[in-house]
Amino acid sequence: MTEYQKLLMSRHDLPGLNKLDKMLLDALCEIPGEDGFEDEMLIWLKKHPNADLQEIAAYMNNFLEPLEIVDDDEMDDDWEE
Repeated sequence: MTEYQKLLMSRHDLPGLNKLDKMLLDALCEIPGEDGFEDEMLIWLKKHPNADLQEIAAYMNNFLEPLEIVDDDEMDDDWEE
């Protein structure tokens, strides 16, 4: 586990979370590392020790591309297999 993941997990009691919050915590643990902004998340997390999962997710959204909803007829061929 990375420093960011350890800090995040230490602040949020996994057994005490409901199913949706567990899924959110999983995403918060994985996405920043996969997408290359984990260092920024760690800095923010250290500055906001009382942030709840929704606040952390809201900050993470600053790094994510907006979701684009496209009609099936307009989808790229890359999505078809």
